[in-house]
Amino acid sequence: MLGVVACLAVGLWVWTHQSQVGNEIDLMARLADAEKRTNVGGGSQFGIESVTIDGVAKQAILAHPHSRLTYTVTVPQDAWFEVSFAMTPDTWDLPGDGAQFRVGISDGRVYEELLRQYVNPKRGDRRWFSVRLDLAAYEGRQVKLILNTDPGPPEGHDNANDRAVWAGPRVYSRR
Repeated sequence: MLGVVACLAVGLWVWTHQSQVGNEIDLMARLADAEKRTNVGGGSQFGIESVTIDGVAKQAILAHPHSRLTYTVTVPQDAWFEVSFAMTPDTWDLPGDGAQFRVGISDGRVYEELLRQYVNPKRGDRRWFSVRLDLAAYEGRQVKLILNTDPGPPEGHDNANDRAVWAGPRVYSRR
């Protein structure tokens, strides 16, 4: 009986800590737990796919504009948020004007935009864009980390062929 209880305890610990091994919160692995909002119809609003740009393949979350992914996380000590984003190569030569990628954080009282980047393959934005954002101001607090994908240019409404992707989103600590 004691062995069964011990196995259950170990199993519960592994299950609750599986996406935080090594002081890392793998948001790709937690996609099912994220709050998802979109005005895009169809069945592939937030699919995961492999995207290769300049010979670099990454697992990425497809998030057509207007879309929002919201993750609830407790920010570890000395934490950073890291993510790559791009437009998929199959859309580069199709009609459209790109997309806008935004990262924000909310503690329930205040929303702070940490990143706003317009990506348009027609103007040469045909690569992975990677960012690392300091989350030290939120250390130890439970926050909502928000990934927004909007049509581009800023304040635009044309979402034709906007296959926008977020790759490898994670929160990690250097400690």
